[in-house]
Amino acid sequence: MSSLRDQLPEQVTGADPSQQLRPEEALAGTNLFVRYNSKSDPTLADARDGSAEPTEVDANLRIQYHTQFEAESATVDGQPFHDFLTGCLPYRFVSWLVTKLLYEIRDTGHSTEMEVLYDALPEIDRVELNGQVSLTYVEDGDEHREQERYDVVVRDRMGNPLIVANINDRKEPATQEQMTELLTTTERLGTTSSSLAAAFLVTESFFDPAALETAEEATASGLFSRNKRASFVNLSRSDGYHLCLLEAREGEFNMAVPEL
Repeated sequence: MSSLRDQLPEQVTGADPSQQLRPEEALAGTNLFVRYNSKSDPTLADARDGSAEPTEVDANLRIQYHTQFEAESATVDGQPFHDFLTGCLPYRFVSWLVTKLLYEIRDTGHSTEMEVLYDALPEIDRVELNGQVSLTYVEDGDEHREQERYDVVVRDRMGNPLIVANINDRKEPATQEQMTELLTTTERLGTTSSSLAAAFLVTESFFDPAALETAEEATASGLFSRNKRASFVNLSRSDGYHLCLLEAREGEFNMAVPEL
């Protein structure tokens, strides 16, 4: 479990401008938005289609934020909110997701193997930090409805979940328990919402061998062996999502699974 989510209160209310916020409060009260200076200039959709370069898209793309508190005067552990936000791992992950990943997939020739995620990246509209998704699943013959929390929930403009991520910001390696939890909840989410393209487990350390083994078992070819998509969890003959394991160290992100 992410240490941020472990500490999250049941409900976050707007903070007083003079109030110092805890990190989990600040993140839960923040939404990010992917916007362009002009839709007529190069966008991620153009980059996906091969008609725009990263520098052109970056000059046009912005990540904005909206908070449930007065961001300009709020502080988080003594830091101005803006400095805290742009330096925290969830925000840096979102920035990498929006500004780097599409080109890594494209330039390494993996756009076909990663097509579900590759096609979803230009559809990103907003991001919830410490966000919730609605799940509907059947267990032991009974239908269950519940809310599941992820450290990052990426949605399209209609609010459909495209990508979810959990963050391991501890010095210890990401564990098999964390991997199993992500797989269990995301299988239920993928069954609930066909828009899901990928689930990420992000760590600032590394992945325990048992966690890697669990991920390999979940993405191994089986009944749907004709599927050539990379690190793909099959939910049905036509639906599923990419399981991605990401290492964040020294200010950089490196995809451990799948290898690009």
